[in-house]
Amino acid sequence: MSRYIINLDLHGGDFAPKSVLEGALIAQKKNSTINFNLHSDRYTYEKFKPSFSKLFSHSKWAQSKNFISPDMKPSDALKKDNRNSSMSNAILNLKENKNQITISAGNTGAMMAYSTVYLRTIENISRPAIASFFPSEKHPVCFLDLGANAECNSENLLDFAVMGSTYYKVLYPKIDTKVALLNIGSEELKGNNLIQETHELMKSDKRINYQGFVEADEITSTNNHVIVTDGFSGNIALKTAEGVSKFITDSLKKSLTDSSYSKILSLLLKKNFKDFKNLIDPRNYNGGMFIGVNGIVIKSHGNADSHAFANAIDFGVKCIDYDLLNKIKKNVSR
Repeated sequence: MSRYIINLDLHGGDFAPKSVLEGALIAQKKNSTINFNLHSDRYTYEKFKPSFSKLFSHSKWAQSKNFISPDMKPSDALKKDNRNSSMSNAILNLKENKNQITISAGNTGAMMAYSTVYLRTIENISRPAIASFFPSEKHPVCFLDLGANAECNSENLLDFAVMGSTYYKVLYPKIDTKVALLNIGSEELKGNNLIQETHELMKSDKRINYQGFVEADEITSTNNHVIVTDGFSGNIALKTAEGVSKFITDSLKKSLTDSSYSKILSLLLKKNFKDFKNLIDPRNYNGGMFIGVNGIVIKSHGNADSHAFANAIDFGVKCIDYDLLNKIKKNVSR
């Protein structure tokens, strides 16, 4: 059986390190071939080793001098004193071994800075993007960029389209992957200069099956498989979707428990409600790949719990199983 080595930044995320360690146990229970390199400072190691002795005893622990705070600027993260942080060390490990994976729920800007400095971008790609999946009526939708690049040019967006299309084809090889560009309308003349320039580039590029524009309200019902946008718009769309999802599930739960009649009804509909919750639960889609860097670096949501973090680990294993990095390299080099 394959053996997977996954670097975990124990300091990344709102609920770290407990959520990271619990997520690792969940993932390892499902797949015994997973092995971890755990990166943290000594204080965290000594505090949590007794509670997670089994995980620590079957993992390699690497001591870090410090960790990256959520509000630290990428330029500060790259300073000498922070080059021995848990996040830095976890990503640096990939420089020598591209078969490993690194996952963190920490500072996105710092993660991207370390990834591009240590690993560099793959050939012909000037900017990496964060790619992840959205739930949809017909099929999962790959959405990128989700926050790596607030400002992009048309060439960047075309690169995102090519990488996103390859990403989808590798994970779903039987699907004729369709690509769309996020816009404020579906008409040909809608959108700013950047959108119009990108539209023309995508129409003439044979590496992608470009379908034109898609509006934000169509993301969950679209026939397209990949939706491309800049990181500013993509991150807003992601956070909006997560907020709406939480609002819907919380409101529905409250409605089904506010009276004796509704409580009885909720028991009868328990399975339906569970299926509905699983469909829109963002934890089930946790794990955004830094697509375009020369290594498998996965960004977990900052508020990820153990269930969400385990899903990010499962996604990382898939990236290795499908040889995703090499296939992306091959496709963008044409």
